[in-house]
Amino acid sequence: MKCNFPLAILLVSLVLTSSACSKNDDNPGDYGNHPRTAVPDDLVGYWLAGSTSIGNFWGYDGSYQGAAFELATGYRLYKDGRAREYFYYTSTAYNCRSQVLGYKEGTVEVSLTNNTITFYPASGNYRSFTCNGSGNGKVKQYGSAELYPTKKSQYKDIGFTKENGKISSWHIAYSDGSSLDFVKSQEPQK
Repeated sequence: MKCNFPLAILLVSLVLTSSACSKNDDNPGDYGNHPRTAVPDDLVGYWLAGSTSIGNFWGYDGSYQGAAFELATGYRLYKDGRAREYFYYTSTAYNCRSQVLGYKEGTVEVSLTNNTITFYPASGNYRSFTCNGSGNGKVKQYGSAELYPTKKSQYKDIGFTKENGKISSWHIAYSDGSSLDFVKSQEPQK
């Protein structure tokens, strides 16, 4: 049997190139090989929770309210247990506004029986801006201290609200009376 050496090199190159291509939403390996469960159909999609402090330092009664801030967290949940986490935070103090925008990919375990969702981040990056900050806007990779197994996001005692038999929102109540309320939204563009 005669071997066509240039054709063999081309085939090997194509196989190696296709396995090293950029991330593909259909490839579960890009999100890490951490614990995962199938996500119930009602939870597949993008969920957003956020809060804003518009007190801007002082309340109407003259009491100090703290620095104004905005905080938002979002999750894109896929049927096969992959997930994306988005994080946005701003704070204003002494006429200086600081901002952080983060993005992580990983896997998720969902249990409607136990009312829990756990996110295991495998990779990600963030950008930050602050007054007179060096490196403003530069993309920085999360290190191992911010990824699983060191870090994970776990929500317990979730209250799932249903409308017309489908989950329309989910809520995490905190002991101080506040809550984190996730509603379906449109996923941010990277």
